[in-house]
Amino acid sequence: MATLINPQSRLVTVSHVTPSIIDQLRLEHGETLSCPCSTISIPYRDFVSHAVSFDPVCTSVFTAQQWIEALYTPASGTRDFRQTASSQFELLAVLCSFSNDTVSEGLDEIGNNQLITIQFTSEDQIQSQVNATVERVMSNLYVQIGSTLQFLQITAQSNQFVSASSLDYVGSAYQDSDGYHIYDATTYRCDFSGSSNIDSYIGPAVFSSMNSTRPDYSYIYYYDYDTNGFTGVSGFWTACYELDALLRSTLGCLYDADCLVLLLDYFPSLNNTNLTSSILSSSPKNISVENRLSYLFVDEWSTKINYSKYVEDCAPLFCTYAITDQTNFSYTITLLLSLYGGLVIMLRLIAASVVDIAAKTTFRLGHINTDLGKFLLKEE
Repeated sequence: MATLINPQSRLVTVSHVTPSIIDQLRLEHGETLSCPCSTISIPYRDFVSHAVSFDPVCTSVFTAQQWIEALYTPASGTRDFRQTASSQFELLAVLCSFSNDTVSEGLDEIGNNQLITIQFTSEDQIQSQVNATVERVMSNLYVQIGSTLQFLQITAQSNQFVSASSLDYVGSAYQDSDGYHIYDATTYRCDFSGSSNIDSYIGPAVFSSMNSTRPDYSYIYYYDYDTNGFTGVSGFWTACYELDALLRSTLGCLYDADCLVLLLDYFPSLNNTNLTSSILSSSPKNISVENRLSYLFVDEWSTKINYSKYVEDCAPLFCTYAITDQTNFSYTITLLLSLYGGLVIMLRLIAASVVDIAAKTTFRLGHINTDLGKFLLKEE
């Protein structure tokens, strides 16, 4: 009786399904709907697209070869920004290119991933799974660039390489009757501690004026410590190695029209460059190059899925869902009465058949006994 009253479930199969049919079935039977994919492995590149925008500096004139060559000044003071400007911007261009290549490799890795879906999956679930994959790949890329950068810095500092710009060696020259001589030569410790101690040799980048009492070519060695002769370069630094200086820099000068005009005074070759159109239009970022590099100079990375393409690739041939038939009390009573009536009819038919068989059997036995009696009397 309890079984008859309880709700009964049954599976319904729908063939030749389309995306619109699946959407409708999902709305009506979301929890029990099952639509097996005909293709269970789908490459991400088939239905996932990316929009990656890089830091504006990486696509600006400041990383172009023409700009880098215009900054080259072979004769300048050791700590003068003119000594390292070309090298720093060349390094910046290299880091931008490396970041671009690394991101491209990451996109290829994401595209090569396979989405495994035995059952047709909702758009939200697909988007969540894709986002998790992208975040994992991006995280690995960030770790990779951090490890590479740390390796380069440790290698340079541990081996005490002498930089091409001789920033880890500073001296002064003087002239006497015997000619020109070097004195007060100092080799600086090339660390990146950020200490203000001159021995660590890291500080804001400046254009420096030369001591006029020195020989004309003494600027190769001599650095005038007179702060009155300094002209600062906003957002740039000087250090033993150009890489260390660049990593600390925020590139503030590139966002400042007045600072860019200042560069014209110290780099005559820039007169052929339209600096007005070159200024970075975005808001100045007080973010170091090292911090930008840690995110591969990526300003924004968005990922979208083409759900219709996923549905097309999954291509379910049919769907099944469960429905529950509610059995009410009146239906149960009707069913029981029907069963009772059927049983009564069956029992009546069976009883009539039994009585008929019994009567025939009795008649036959009586007839046999009569014939047997007659036969015995005749024999006597």
